Amino acid sequence: MSSGVTIHETVKELDAGPIAAQRGFLLTPEDNAGDVYARAAELAVELLDEVLPQPVFRPQAGETSYAAKIEPDDRVLDLSRPAESLNRIRALSPHIGARGELHGAAVTIWRARLVDGELVPLEVQPEGGRRMDYEAFVRGLR
Repeated sequence: MSSGVTIHETVKELDAGPIAAQRGFLLTPEDNAGDVYARAAELAVELLDEVLPQPVFRPQAGETSYAAKIEPDDRVLDLSRPAESLNRIRALSPHIGARGELHGAAVTIWRARLVDGELVPLEVQPEGGRRMDYEAFVRGLR
């Protein structure tokens, strides 16, 4: 899986400004949205340094893409679908988080991984509480 950075001229139309530079980077299985933002920011600085002295723009090609605003229901996990849940957790961390229920308690799951097809929470936040390791959360339930 990959992501990338595009330096372009902003125009009124959605996803239509001419492009001055583009570069992609690979994602790791552990990356979350915060990791991607940080790597994209570093790459954007490099691209701007290359482009700013003499930008040369070319038209965009392809279809317009649009990402809808994240709604409260988009944060809710279906824990019976572990791979989909992991993707949602990674996409919403570290900023707004994905919500689910573990051991009868409402939690935000900030980090998790798949082990043998099962979702294994690593970092959670009980409703009204602070972020903690999953093991500490489970110990607190006893």
